[in-house]
Amino acid sequence: MPGGESARSVTMQSLWELLAEGRLQEALATATRRLVQQPDDEEALLVSARIALAEGRSTQAEQLLSRVKSSKARQEVTLMRAAAALLREDFAGARNHYLSLTQQPSAPAESWHGQGMALLALGQVVAAREAHERAVALKPEQAAFRFELGHALDLELRDRAAVRQFVRALRLDPRDSRGYWAVAQLLQRRGRARWARRILELGLRQLPESRLLRAALDASQPSAEVRTLEPASALLQEATSLLERKRNREAFKLLRDGWDKGLRSLELKLLEAEACKALHPPDMSGALRAYEEAIALVPEDWRPLTHLGICLLSEGHRHLQRATEALEAARRLAPSLPETSLNLILAYVKGNRLPEARELARQVEATLPPEHPLRVQAASLLEDLRRV
Repeated sequence: MPGGESARSVTMQSLWELLAEGRLQEALATATRRLVQQPDDEEALLVSARIALAEGRSTQAEQLLSRVKSSKARQEVTLMRAAAALLREDFAGARNHYLSLTQQPSAPAESWHGQGMALLALGQVVAAREAHERAVALKPEQAAFRFELGHALDLELRDRAAVRQFVRALRLDPRDSRGYWAVAQLLQRRGRARWARRILELGLRQLPESRLLRAALDASQPSAEVRTLEPASALLQEATSLLERKRNREAFKLLRDGWDKGLRSLELKLLEAEACKALHPPDMSGALRAYEEAIALVPEDWRPLTHLGICLLSEGHRHLQRATEALEAARRLAPSLPETSLNLILAYVKGNRLPEARELARQVEATLPPEHPLRVQAASLLEDLRRV
């Protein structure tokens, strides 16, 4: 008996080692053979369920987990049931599974991470960010945890903190395309389009097959008519530095003076709008004027139209029609970008155009690959619309 138990222990260890090394097919084949010989082999059941989840087969994973009876495996089973709920986009169910683990004295980091993802999909951004902070504190070297924390910080508009987490995630895992994409999006939003393109190019050197990065780079290319000259580039850097130091009025004046002197680019105009919104009190009419000037400057670019639409939506219902028209124009220019569709969906919802919102949300969810950072947001939005 001792010898047989020892041999079984070695087999079990090698099974988990195969899984840890990413040799999924070997691990699955070994686990399947063990289950043929012993249908209640819990280690083989757990490994098979883990692989089923990794391959998106949540129903099969649940069936395997239902055969695990040992109290020792309860935590692992709950973690996988929660992950299966996330795959099915049952975000409330996933949250409840993870909550049962995070309420325990020594909750694993994975339970905090999963709870954060479920909460974020349910629109509870602050609680999601707090959960991701707990996960990162427990496992600071886990790149995926840092990426999701960065995503939550980004939704709170805490750009600098978000970038720090995205960069740390990339240092830990340079082959995660989402990190390059997220950093580039933040830089683009701050008017630093040239840096955003450099980040995307860096990512494509690491991951030349990434459709996510290729699409983002193609969308970020400057128009043929407008080129950023050296003086305009220097102005952009100086104004950005002033904004980062909260010298918002100086930045605004510098940008307006540059415009009057003929230093003109899309990035400068978008930054001027940010400067207007950063004033105390915010100069929203100035921001709207800057977006309209950017549209006139580069009418074939979707970004100023999107910024204008979002800004108008924030100004209340009286600007809804104009906001919707701007966002529809942005989507016509870049129909394959999920950002243009998601913003338009929000405008349709505000205008009570629910059938159009549902159809557009369905199209976005159907076209986004599972790894896309906006996939969960699109799925959650579609689920909300189905309930309305």
